[in-house]
Amino acid sequence: MPDRITEHLDEAGRRFVIRTPAEAYQDEALETSHHQFILTHWEELAAASLSGYRQAGKGVLIVGEAIPPRSEALRHGFMIHRLAYAPQEVLAPAQELPSLQWLLDQLDHYDPRQTVLLLFTTDTDAHPYAVEGEPPPPEALLLAQASNN
Repeated sequence: MPDRITEHLDEAGRRFVIRTPAEAYQDEALETSHHQFILTHWEELAAASLSGYRQAGKGVLIVGEAIPPRSEALRHGFMIHRLAYAPQEVLAPAQELPSLQWLLDQLDHYDPRQTVLLLFTTDTDAHPYAVEGEPPPPEALLLAQASNN
């Protein structure tokens, strides 16, 4: 399955390459919000992905939209996301979904030291991405560990 590739430079001049299946349903506003989330939280996503790989092997970092807060004031202020790492064997039974088949194909040849595989999910939909960015996952994990000490 061919890829659709988007390149970004963030405010610090760091380069990001974001791939998704070319045949994926395109909701430009949703994809833009996913890209912005990736750029804003890159170090955390890259660190979590590499940590998941080291603990469970090849897999995908799932970014799920959590249920919005009950308070109306908080509901519009920010969006809550939950992260989970899904190893390859957990994803295999769902391969009939085109977006997951694309991710499973990526799992066969990606380098977790360079690429982060993401699956943004909602109650009704899933959007896969393969991302390379700066710093690469090993450096991002070192930064995350240093900030926790």
